Amino acid sequence: MIRIVAIGILRQYAGGQENVPIQGWAGRPVHEMLDHLGIPSALVGAVLVNGSLVQKDHLLQEGDEVRLVPLMGGG
Repeated sequence: MIRIVAIGILRQYAGGQENVPIQGWAGRPVHEMLDHLGIPSALVGAVLVNGSLVQKDHLLQEGDEVRLVPLMGGG
């Protein structure tokens, strides 16, 4: 199982939940998981896997914690 932690506005794509467990994603890239969950990749400013910053082509492994941090807007 892989645990997704959606932060801020990204939580709306996870059914309002902060922690979302998903099965069967080991060996697949982060960007495919985002597509599957309906999270627009352009809204994700940073992806941390087990506390390390990774690219969206990073391959997930069983037991990973994936923290999704939204882009911050300003003006």
